[in-house]
Amino acid sequence: MYVNKEKFDMSNTIQVSACDNELIILAYQEGVSYEIGRILSGNGEAVNVSIDLLAGDYVGTSLFNGIITPLDVSITTYIPSGSYSLLFLGINWGGPSSFTVSVGGTALGGTVGQGLGLTWNPGPLAITV
Repeated sequence: MYVNKEKFDMSNTIQVSACDNELIILAYQEGVSYEIGRILSGNGEAVNVSIDLLAGDYVGTSLFNGIITPLDVSITTYIPSGSYSLLFLGINWGGPSSFTVSVGGTALGGTVGQGLGLTWNPGPLAITV
């Protein structure tokens, strides 16, 4: 579905430009959470994922698999209107990890260590949809 970005608030645009290896994006409020997306990447593949978060009926999460191919995706995801916290969970499967995310143009991440498991979580970010 084409959406004219000039007609809505760009502060709810999630831009992911690095993901090594897995990034889970959740929006939650008291009593409910919605998985916005799950990005898998690594092996030096380029990542360019843009998610516009708008008010509407939630139909499920999006999975982007860039493990052996570059990702260049722009989508719109809908959740019921309201105030939410966005949560980013960066998981490393091995080697160095890197997560670069911005929301509404505000940068949230960068290169992190080499540990396994949950290696990046910038804390929740408040948004209104």
